[in-house]
Amino acid sequence: MHPVLQHLIDTDFSDLQGSSVEGQFVVTDELVNLGLHELVSQLTKPASATSTAPAAPPASQTTELPDPKLLLRKVKIEHLQYRTEAGRTVLEIKAGV
Repeated sequence: MHPVLQHLIDTDFSDLQGSSVEGQFVVTDELVNLGLHELVSQLTKPASATSTAPAAPPASQTTELPDPKLLLRKVKIEHLQYRTEAGRTVLEIKAGV
């Protein structure tokens, strides 16, 4: 895990208390379709294939990421707008910690 993320988790994000961010994220249709393809492939796998654990990556590539739900509990969303334009999806967000 990256040292900055580890520090934030260790300090319960207290360094960011009162911070906010506002901006736009542009996501191409290709990236959205890639995510949808992955979701559909997970849903269409036979039950026996989903119950077997995938091979563990080499130790040098292993990262221990926290549960995203725990991190999102720290975020207060003030504004979130979703729109599509020609060939891309735009997310506008204003959030604070």
